Amino acid sequence: MDPPNLSAFFVGSVNGLICLCNHELETYIWNPTISKSKKIHDSPLRSSSNTKFGFGYDESHDDYKALFINYSSLCYYDSMCNVSNPKIVVYIYSLRTDSWTTVHGQLQGNFLTNTLGKYINGKINWISCNRLGIGKIISFNTADETWGTLELPTFRQDNCNYQLGVVGNDLSLINTSNFMDTSSDVWIFKNCEFWTKLFTIEYHPNLSHFMWAPHLSDAFSIQFHESNNGDFLLLLPPLIMIFDGSTRRLKHNVYVEGSVDDGGCDAIEIYVESIVNPLTIFDQGRRIQNHLAENSA
Repeated sequence: MDPPNLSAFFVGSVNGLICLCNHELETYIWNPTISKSKKIHDSPLRSSSNTKFGFGYDESHDDYKALFINYSSLCYYDSMCNVSNPKIVVYIYSLRTDSWTTVHGQLQGNFLTNTLGKYINGKINWISCNRLGIGKIISFNTADETWGTLELPTFRQDNCNYQLGVVGNDLSLINTSNFMDTSSDVWIFKNCEFWTKLFTIEYHPNLSHFMWAPHLSDAFSIQFHESNNGDFLLLLPPLIMIFDGSTRRLKHNVYVEGSVDDGGCDAIEIYVESIVNPLTIFDQGRRIQNHLAENSA
């Protein structure tokens, strides 16, 4: 493919398609297995500053959708210590129709803390904190484009030290109680019905200086996925770690040179090979639209 001309980052990966974007919001939907890609044109956004992203699959329409949630201004506190409500605009891109939808008036009063939404079971999920710092999960249904909420599992919620992930077919979450702690609890939303705690990850004391390093904008940006052999991949920049699913111990650490400085290690995504062609989906949608237009004429 012709890659974005600036350093690109993952937005998400679904059914063998990867959505890539850069800080100038050049966006591609790419299948590296068959070397086919579709560049997203006519983006209504002009800057990625303070923007949240998501990528998911709409099974009911065989469509892939990318979300760009733009906060018009950063939150700030006024003289009465009330957090401001920035204007929030949601931009939704449909691959099948190659078109954009702009939605206003959603998500007011909530601030999404994780930049990249996690897709699972037809929904893209983010962690949200309100004015009081109380967290919950905000989800976007890719089929009917509605929003929903999900309560977090029961633990101390006096900080936002948690991050979403995916384990198998379940939404998952990792929680660390405070900035000096060297352990994290892993939870899964089992069968989309209830939260259950899987295990606690105990980090080596030598890793503690990474966990509260002042140069990290998000000290606990730990993302995790389950591999095919039951191990868990975790990212704590600049480290990539493997957690043994059977022994419940960290068994391998990889230090990624320059990952903190240049953003070269900012996401972990599980990629499953497929022959889904983004250009075919776009072309099928265009033919349907042309057919409907001819019939209406």
